[in-house]
Amino acid sequence: MKKKHYRVRIKDEFTDLSVSRQRRYQLRRQKEGRCIVCGQPQVAGSFCLRHMIAKREVSRRRLGLTKRNYSLSYRLEEMAKVAQSARGRRGAKPPKR
Repeated sequence: MKKKHYRVRIKDEFTDLSVSRQRRYQLRRQKEGRCIVCGQPQVAGSFCLRHMIAKREVSRRRLGLTKRNYSLSYRLEEMAKVAQSARGRRGAKPPKR
């Protein structure tokens, strides 16, 4: 006879809320300090850097904005690019002569 596997029901402050399962999932991730979309560590607000940038660009397209006002997401994106290029230079092989 096969053993039955049962899921353990999560009991926390979000269990009895009258919201959808997805919203409960998001609230749990937000409380843990993780992105509500993918679960990576939060940068600011409720999103990781990747999803913060995606949300910004969707919003810009929807509103028809062309100017960039260099808000927090732009500054964080620039810092991440600088850090990534610095990491790339350290591990790069020297050019052949």
